[in-house]
This record gives sequence, C-alpha cells and structure tokens, in this order.
Amino acid sequence: MDIEKKIKLLDFKLSKNLASNLFWIYKTTFHGNWIDFAEHKEYTFWDSIKDIDWKASAKTWELFVKKYEEDRDLNVLFLIDVSSSMDFWSEEKTKREIQEETFYSLAFSALQNDDNIWWFVYDDEILDFIPATKWSKNIFRILDLIEKHKIKSSSSKNTLKILEHINKLNIRKNLIFILTDDMSFENESILKVVWNENEIILINIFDNFENNLLLENVNTSLNLWKDFLNIDLWNEKKIEEYKKLRYKKIENLENLLKKSKIWYINIDNKKNLYKELVWYFSKI
Repeated sequence: MDIEKKIKLLDFKLSKNLASNLFWIYKTTFHGNWIDFAEHKEYTFWDSIKDIDWKASAKTWELFVKKYEEDRDLNVLFLIDVSSSMDFWSEEKTKREIQEETFYSLAFSALQNDDNIWWFVYDDEILDFIPATKWSKNIFRILDLIEKHKIKSSSSKNTLKILEHINKLNIRKNLIFILTDDMSFENESILKVVWNENEIILINIFDNFENNLLLENVNTSLNLWKDFLNIDLWNEKKIEEYKKLRYKKIENLENLLKKSKIWYINIDNKKNLYKELVWYFSKI
C-alpha cells in the first residue's frame, strides 16, 4: 500500500477507535515514573512520612523530607522487528500491519504528550536508526522504513543483540517499546541490565493462527508458510504437540518477564488493538 494512503487509514482508525483514551492513559501511566531528587525541606504536618530522610534528619535533630522534581520530558524508544516472519498472515491482516498500527498509536500518543520519540529497526542486525525528536514527520519516516525493509529483511532476528547495543550506548530513563514476534529471551541478565535504567514493555505481535492452528476462515495461501510454522497442518497429533509447546513457550516468556519486572502484552489479529492497549496501560 502507498505510504500516504496507509497513514490516512491509520489516522482514520486512530480517531475512530481511540479518541483521547490512550492519550490520557499514556500520560497518567508513564509520566512521573522517573522522579529526580531536588532538595531537602523542613517537615510539615501535611508531608508524607514516607518522604522523611531519616539519615539527613539524624544529623540535625530536625525532620527533613526529600523534595522531588518530576522528569516529564520522556524519551520513548521503539525497537521494531522487521524480519520476514512479520509478514505472516492467516486472514486479512499481516503481523507487520498490526505492528504498524501499534507503533502509530503509541508514537502519536507520545507526541501528543510532548515526548521525544526515536527508534531502531532491526532483524538479525540493526538496519536503521533515527535519533530522538518531537518531529511528527518522523512517524511517517518510520512507517516508510518498515515498508522498505519488508522487501529485503532477513528471516532471522535477534532482539537480545539490540538490547545489548542499547546497554553499550548507556541509554537511561527511556520508555522502551519492543514490537516483535520474537519469544527468544533466554538471557534474562541483559533484560535486567537494560530494565534497571529504563522501563521496558515487550509487545508480542502474533497471528492467532500461529498460536492455535485453527483452520476455519484462514487464507488459501497457508502452504506458503509451511516452513515458517514447521508443521504438517493436516496431522492432528503434530498440531496438538505444537499447540502445547507454543502455549508453554508463551507462559515461560511471561514468567521470565514478570521475574525481570518487564511489562508484557501480546496482540493478534483477533484482538481489538485499541481496547487491548487502553485496558493494559490502565492496569500497570
């Protein structure tokens, strides 16, 4: 699809389905997560006991509380997987199209809240990088990049390698969205290292069929994806084995991320993207 037409379609969907709900929830959820210490002040009756600095108070025999300054100008970093598996589809919409809608919604919400947005586009290597800015035209640039890499991207991916690169760049106090179908996060140490300095939200983009292998209402081109699924679609025993392993893998990933204090959401073509985002961000 022509990028201009795609943007107009996304604009229509955003205004129709989202209105101001995600903007408001985005602001209340993520702004104020990083609070910087400003100074001490003498304790007054209406100050919270939790804010008392007992160490500083012990030196003077007077009660002092810590006064904080909110860091409201967030940097929102998108790590966008453009590997060829994102082109998988069973019905009307590819995973890449779901990814683009997710990115557009979150990026637009960030700009509405006057945040800086930037991104890395990757498959098994970093393919493109754009620095942090409040310029709305960069949203269109990234959608263009996703479309461009759709043609030449690798079949493999390495999200952990990108996180290692983020760590080497000493990136701090970013809200990081990872948009991928990757579930290979065995090395939890790098996740913790990056999480210690940032807030990470992994958004897995799936097609419902690749999780459940339900054959009704799927497209007639699934034979093209046999290698990707790596399964005989007409063998019921193999299908049940596949589903058990798939569910277990998702469960293990959720447990790993929970242990690493990383937020997780999965979205597929059967879910309402906007309702999922609003519901999810309202609970974290």
